[in-house]
Amino acid sequence: MTQYTFGGVPADVLTTSGGTVVADYPITVRVAGTGATVTAMYESDGTTPIAQLRSNPSGSDTPGAIRTFKVDGVTAIEYEYNGPSGSPVRWYEAAREAATGALDQIEDKLDLSGGTLTGAVHAALGASTAEAFSTAVTGDSNERWRITADGKQSWGPGNAALDTFLQRSAAGVLETPGTLLAGQVSLAGAQIYNPVLYGAPNNGTGNASTGIQAALNAARDAGGGWVMVQPGTYLIGATLRIYANTRLTLLPGAEFRRNVAATMLLNGDAAQNLAGYTGNGNIVLEGGVWNMRGTTAGLTASAMCISIGHARGITIRDIEIRDLPGYHGIELNSTKDGKVLDCSFRGYVDPGGRTFSEAIQLDLAKGSAYFGGFGPYDHTPCEDIEIRGCYVGASGTAGTVAWPRGIGSHSATIGRWHKRIRIADNTFEGLAQYGVSIYSWSDVTVTGNTMSGCGAGVRAQVVDSTDTNDTKNTSGTQTSASQDLRNVTIVGNTITGGIGYDDAILLSGEATGKVLNVSIGDNVIETTTNSENGVRCSYAEQYTVTGNTIRGVSGTGISQQNIAGGNVTGNRIYQPGSSGISCDTGTGVTIASNSVREAGVNGLHVLGGADIQATGNYLKGSSRAASGSYGIRVSSSTDGLLIAGNRVRKYGSGNEAAYGLSITSTCTNVRRYGNDLTDSGTSGMLDDQTTGAETTAFDVTGNLEDLMRPAGRYETASRLRAGATSTAAVSGTLYLVPIWLPKGFTVSNISFMNGATAAGTPTNWWFSLHNSARVALARTADQTTAAWAANTVKTLAVAQATAGSASTYVTTYAGLHYLGFMMKATTLPNLVGEGSMATGAAASPGFGDTNTGMTTPPTVTGGAFTANAFGGNVGLLAYGYVA
Repeated sequence: MTQYTFGGVPADVLTTSGGTVVADYPITVRVAGTGATVTAMYESDGTTPIAQLRSNPSGSDTPGAIRTFKVDGVTAIEYEYNGPSGSPVRWYEAAREAATGALDQIEDKLDLSGGTLTGAVHAALGASTAEAFSTAVTGDSNERWRITADGKQSWGPGNAALDTFLQRSAAGVLETPGTLLAGQVSLAGAQIYNPVLYGAPNNGTGNASTGIQAALNAARDAGGGWVMVQPGTYLIGATLRIYANTRLTLLPGAEFRRNVAATMLLNGDAAQNLAGYTGNGNIVLEGGVWNMRGTTAGLTASAMCISIGHARGITIRDIEIRDLPGYHGIELNSTKDGKVLDCSFRGYVDPGGRTFSEAIQLDLAKGSAYFGGFGPYDHTPCEDIEIRGCYVGASGTAGTVAWPRGIGSHSATIGRWHKRIRIADNTFEGLAQYGVSIYSWSDVTVTGNTMSGCGAGVRAQVVDSTDTNDTKNTSGTQTSASQDLRNVTIVGNTITGGIGYDDAILLSGEATGKVLNVSIGDNVIETTTNSENGVRCSYAEQYTVTGNTIRGVSGTGISQQNIAGGNVTGNRIYQPGSSGISCDTGTGVTIASNSVREAGVNGLHVLGGADIQATGNYLKGSSRAASGSYGIRVSSSTDGLLIAGNRVRKYGSGNEAAYGLSITSTCTNVRRYGNDLTDSGTSGMLDDQTTGAETTAFDVTGNLEDLMRPAGRYETASRLRAGATSTAAVSGTLYLVPIWLPKGFTVSNISFMNGATAAGTPTNWWFSLHNSARVALARTADQTTAAWAANTVKTLAVAQATAGSASTYVTTYAGLHYLGFMMKATTLPNLVGEGSMATGAAASPGFGDTNTGMTTPPTVTGGAFTANAFGGNVGLLAYGYVA
């Protein structure tokens, strides 16, 4: 069988992708085109068999090279070895004899007019740059295609020099300097290393912007494209301009260094005039470090890094902007459908008067002073913006600080709002002012962000009516007024370590512009003593502050002023420096189910306003409270106040709350009941200076009647009102008198008080206890003929009950019960109480006379006795009690 020769040429060297030779490494030889393994291999003598072909050892003159060998009957092979990644690497080689044989056949079978060649063609040339083949069209002055012995192929137009080529430039690298246009490229199973880009790294010298701009222009001229920048350092000596349908990618390790006192990148040309969102859009910017070098001489004046205007469809992701002077890292101006994702903004330099700059600013096309890149200035705002996963803080570069603000705006036009803004999962660290500053926006969500050591957290501010530029409308007319800001959600953020610039969360409205429809929920605010209020709502309407945890603020936990329709519920506030919750001049505000512990002043303070509800709050003072503090304080002519179900507790000894509940005399239309103030203030539980306050007999400590109730006793009416006597009671009739009892109260005795008339010749008399359905629960023993003298309290022990011990009954619910009185006698005693009703007592739920003709007590065990319906003849309002 014919043998063919392979190997032994300079190109046959086994190397890594980095160019390092691989010595003494096994190589598999396969038949080209079939993948079959070649087994019949021999040394160059053609007789010595080779069991395993390996690259030359390290001690060889040509380490890593493949020596000359021969193969039976195969004219083209593929070498194969395992690459560094574990995947197979292959390359093709034709036998040395193939070209000679082909030439022999060409000489036999082809002439100048053409023909058909079957079999391989091999040209053995003395120099690697010698021409092997070329073609030209008749009349051409130059070749159109050429292949040289080293495998390099070149192409040209035929009337000029060859202008592009394709060659192997290194092991495993196929290179072309021109543009490769492929109808379809499949990357299935492929590995891509170092795609070659526009603009080579200049290592911090020269001007790389010329080459990069040429690439961006080429993408523009082609209707769009992808420009990639390989790892390295690039000095940007002129503003880069990117156009529609372009993706600019800085690969990991690439850095743009600004070297011009101007913006680093703009989406368009200064002369363009594309209104609304019709400018250069559908752009992706990604990757790399964009170093603004704000401390470098000649570059310290205010400048922008990336400035986008009049665009739709902008995505900026995975970039780092470093050490910017004065303006903004990214400005989205007049932009719709914009995204800033997973970017970082590190380091800021204030060149003077720029203490308010945002790392990411949303702005509108208001004028050249606001956006200097290009016009038109048609007041187009931003819409549908998402900013997620970004970091804003310091860089550590000498002469720089952290940013003043993270995300926000500071200019506006009346009649315009930035709309549908989503800010989520970002981190703000060490900022001098706000993490997020919402200014003339609407439909905003701020969720899941972390703000650590910043001057403040989140501010939602209406247009500043004192700013003569912002209060002009789109026609330039001065309105001298603000406008409403609406629909804001601030949920699930963590704000810690504030440094006292402003409140952690602030709704800042004005009389001419309110903050409307806001949800502030489930935020965690834990700040140093230099912070301000935890949550502050000013000139806000229809908002909720719910489920927040606020700890250690130096001001008020939740502060409200000039507000309406607020709902403050379920918040947990610990150790605020001032009050726990305040409400100053509010209308229709609900403050419910909050917990305030160890407030520095009042637990809850209501100052003025109308229709305020404070219900179900838990307020616990401490020795840290200032002298004269209150659990609940109501002042400043508050009108229409409901205070119910609150619990006030003191803590420790010292300056605890002066009163559990204090209401000044200027307040009107107050309703209070069900408040538990039993362990509240050092001065007392209640200080209500109002007149006509509506209370109930069952307010635990909210009225004098209950304050006078003896311990362990529940009464049908207060002793303070028991000044009258009953009349017209009928012998042998069971009378039921209403009484409120709590659940779980043990009734051992039932008592009634006699007036000036003693019982005359009694034969049967007893007391009983009934539920709200008149079912007997317990009774005393029949006293038969026992005397009952005038002006005497009779206390009878329980002798029979529906369940449990015969001598006691334990209530099973809280609410309406009845005490029963029955006597058969010649003369009935006139019971002391609030008198009696001659008619009307039977109206549901009713009280008064039931069963008639009675003598001995009924059996009550198992609920065996139910009193008759009320007759409405006599309704006793007798003073009785259980204990």
